[in-house]
Amino acid sequence: MNSHEFKKVFHRGNLPHLQPLGGTFFVTYNLANAIPKRILDKWKLEFELQKKAILDNSENIKEDLDKLHKRNFLERDKYLDACRNDTLCEINGELAQILVDSINFWDGNRIDLICYCIMSNHVHLVFRLLDKTETDTPKYLEDIMHSIKQFSAKKCNAILNRKGDFWQHESYDRLIRNDEELFRIVLYVLNNPVKAGLCKNPFDWKWTYLQEKFKKIML
Repeated sequence: MNSHEFKKVFHRGNLPHLQPLGGTFFVTYNLANAIPKRILDKWKLEFELQKKAILDNSENIKEDLDKLHKRNFLERDKYLDACRNDTLCEINGELAQILVDSINFWDGNRIDLICYCIMSNHVHLVFRLLDKTETDTPKYLEDIMHSIKQFSAKKCNAILNRKGDFWQHESYDRLIRNDEELFRIVLYVLNNPVKAGLCKNPFDWKWTYLQEKFKKIML
């Protein structure tokens, strides 16, 4: 294994998080003001206590930590879905279109875009990292997400005539291990606006995208 095949980032407590090149990822990022700090602090404390209990007592640490991360994500996503803050998907769609453009810019260059769903205060995104850039340099998940969030934040803040953080600094990301998990996550993303009561059919939601080859397989 050479130095470019994996990159470690340390944004999940003290546990290193590996981002393999060529990996397929499920990413969720939300507005900076979407979840109040007091709730984030509460969740963080609960998470750390549960993580410590797993590390101290579990006979299957990897599996139990994975379940903990999933529960933590679902709790956050449920909260975000319940908040009807229309900042991203306002009637004229100007902000949502900026997000679409920020994602599509890298499709075919740094990523193979599989699906996305832009909600009122958060974004779900599934893509595969391509192995190399046009300059033959590695493509890392954190670099892609930094670019997407930085570009869209600058543009959206300009439209809203404001400054400061647009996105919450940390994003949720999950390495997808196999096709079964990929299909399950794609369905979850597509059904997010349905689950939130915004439409009856996933593709009635304007800000949903699914790659054509996946439509042929899944629909």
